[in-house]
Amino acid sequence: MSSLKSRIEQLEKERQFQHWLRFSRFTEGLTDEQLEDIEIYGRFPEPLPEPLPKGASSLDSLDRKRLLKLWEAEERAIACGITEMKGRSADELKYEIDHEHWPEQLCNVRNCRKQRMQRLDIRLED
Repeated sequence: MSSLKSRIEQLEKERQFQHWLRFSRFTEGLTDEQLEDIEIYGRFPEPLPEPLPKGASSLDSLDRKRLLKLWEAEERAIACGITEMKGRSADELKYEIDHEHWPEQLCNVRNCRKQRMQRLDIRLED
């Protein structure tokens, strides 16, 4: 029974990896504006762009071992983000979405989306 459970876990891990790889290749083919729409508003472009052809993605030149390391690192980063969110109020979560950092952290151009956007707006006005 444990070998069956182990095999199911192995297949599930492979499915998750393949999903990550397809999505990562998909996002490489998007423009900065399209990525912003997904990140900020949760809107995907319509119609969806065609997938990148084989060899056009930076991931295509990597071997499976390196791809697995990238995927695992991203999974760890997501888990850390989820842990950081636990116990936060709705206002704190909204602040983090707007600024890309928590309220107790200082705003500066390097870590604060709101400041980067304000700087961009000023440049566009000039």
